[in-house]
Amino acid sequence: MAGPRVRFDPEINYYQVLNVPYTATRAEITRAYRTLMRSAHPDRAHTEPERKKAEERAKLLNAAYAVLGKPEVRREYDAAIRQRAVSDALMQRYTGNMPGRPSPFMNRAPVSPQARRAQQRASRSALLHFLLITVLFLAAIVAVVLLVSLVPQAVQALVG
Repeated sequence: MAGPRVRFDPEINYYQVLNVPYTATRAEITRAYRTLMRSAHPDRAHTEPERKKAEERAKLLNAAYAVLGKPEVRREYDAAIRQRAVSDALMQRYTGNMPGRPSPFMNRAPVSPQARRAQQRASRSALLHFLLITVLFLAAIVAVVLLVSLVPQAVQALVG
C-alpha cells in the first residue's frame, strides 16, 4: 500500500537546498541531507530567533529530502522542473526580455554598477560607429549619383 503522496513546490530548487547536483545519487542526497540537518537542527540554536530560523531551514531541508530521497517523487519533481524550464524558455523566446516572473533555474548574476556603466559606454560607442558608417555610406551614394549626373554634362560641354 502506498503512503500519502508527497507534494512539492516546483518553484523551489530542492537540489540547491541540499547543495547537490542534478545527477546526485540517492546516497549523495542522503549524505548531504544529514550533514546539513546536523548544522541546521533547531536544538543547536541558543536564542529564540536562531531557533525559529533553524526550524524554517529544517522544514525546507526535510521537504527537499522528502522529494529527492524517494525515486518516484524525484522523477515527478524532475519532470515538473524540466517542463517549467522548457515553458519559460519558450515564453522568453516569444516575449523577449519583457518584465515578468523569472525562472529560479535560469537566473542571471546581478550586474555591478561598473559593469553596467561599461556596457552603456560600449552600447553608446557602437551606436556612434553605426551612425558614422551610415552617414559615410550615404555621402558616398550621393557623390556617386552626382558624378553620374554631372559627367555626361561635362563631356557634352567639352565635345559640343
